[in-house]
Amino acid sequence: NVLSEAKKKRSLYPLHLVIGFGLLALFWLMPPIDPITPMGMRCAGAFIAMVYLWSACGTLWPSLVGLFFLAISGYGGEGGFNGVWMQAVGVYTVLLTLFSMVLFGAMDEVGDTKYIAKWFLTRKIFKGRPFVFMAIFYICVFAISAVCQPMTALIILWPVGISLMNTLGVTRDEKFWRYFFVGMFAVATLSQPLFPFMGAQLIPYAAFQSMTAAMGTPMTIPIGQYMVVDIVMTALIMAIYILAMKFVFRVDFSKLKAVDPAMIEKEMPLPPMNLPQKIYLIMVPCFLIMMLVPSFFKDFTICKALNFIGPMGIALIWIMLFLIIRIDGQPLLNFKEVAYRQFNWGIFFMIAAAVYGANTLSDEATGIPDFLIQALTPLLGGRSEMAFVAIMFTVALIVTNFANNAAMAVTLMPVVLNFSNQLDINPMPVATGIILMVFVAMLTPAASPHAGMMHGMKKIYSTKEILAVGFPICIAALILYICVGYPLCKMLMA
Repeated sequence: NVLSEAKKKRSLYPLHLVIGFGLLALFWLMPPIDPITPMGMRCAGAFIAMVYLWSACGTLWPSLVGLFFLAISGYGGEGGFNGVWMQAVGVYTVLLTLFSMVLFGAMDEVGDTKYIAKWFLTRKIFKGRPFVFMAIFYICVFAISAVCQPMTALIILWPVGISLMNTLGVTRDEKFWRYFFVGMFAVATLSQPLFPFMGAQLIPYAAFQSMTAAMGTPMTIPIGQYMVVDIVMTALIMAIYILAMKFVFRVDFSKLKAVDPAMIEKEMPLPPMNLPQKIYLIMVPCFLIMMLVPSFFKDFTICKALNFIGPMGIALIWIMLFLIIRIDGQPLLNFKEVAYRQFNWGIFFMIAAAVYGANTLSDEATGIPDFLIQALTPLLGGRSEMAFVAIMFTVALIVTNFANNAAMAVTLMPVVLNFSNQLDINPMPVATGIILMVFVAMLTPAASPHAGMMHGMKKIYSTKEILAVGFPICIAALILYICVGYPLCKMLMA
């Protein structure tokens, strides 16, 4: 099934190329749509084509194509063609991506993710307690997905989950099976954006900062508050999901009462942790403390220093330290080897292209902000604050299940900024909600790379089961983000 999905995708590749480059040509050749300027039309064409190709063909070469056409659109000004590339690739967020991928990729390379999973899943507290086991299992998925990526969490825990179901006598046709595994995937995708300084979530996070700076009102979403929102909302969504399994969908949990930590111990035999694994495991909480404490204690000298160097400087401190430390004559961090296996060039150039392209969407010189206001005023103008939030979050949920998550969030940012200004509300809580909502992506294979992988695992889920269980999760997440998530963002980011 995975092979058939890949074959189908390859067969559609020429069509996607025609559509993507056709969109580019259309915007470059057609007369400008007032008030968009000729340069604005070229920028819009490059960005729209790039977003489409990201969703249909991948991230690396569409990013290079998008940046190339943005560079020849005239937007670069005096810097010219080379200046656009220097501005796009040399920005802070792109360098942060490089260092964070290597630092946290090294943790995966030494094998810490399996030990994290084993630690969670061998807690004696869940013995004979089905609901506690479900919570611990999902917390384990959350932790690995947040620190590494959803694919890592799923690859490690899919076999554990299947073996556990077989041991407990839970068959493929039982209701518990599909609710357990779809819920597992939901936690993985909800936890993905937890750390805004790494991965695809950095793209809209950085785009918001870049766009607000371009508009003359620079804003940065505070990392600590952002993370609190994601943790609270994921916990709330999954708690309601587990309760709904029991009391709404009448899922039978009885077989789960037999689960025992000894079962997991047998399924995940691991040797004692070595020194590098222990050091990397200690690094994670230390890194997070260094990241978050300055947000709450700004007056201390050490906090001022950490604020000054920011996330990239903190990542560099750990990388330099691990390069200097030698264990058995070898550096604790083999930068070259880790970068070779863990660094994602697609994400690297996607961040560069998305952030630079986002600037064109918010720049008055292109005429695009004025066009967006004119075009969307009938839909969004004159709405109440909560109606505006509900519409934006709903649009985010719909489009992200058919296209690239980060690209959709970036596309919506100019709308958030312009109409937040019209409604005289703080755009930061709305933007935060959009960034988190676009990762509620699981209903189609195009929703995300790991969603494509999930839809291809026919021995675990059928498409019908994914939709039957996933659709209520998505609707519940939307309602909770509108009614709870947005007010929580406002309270924390006032």
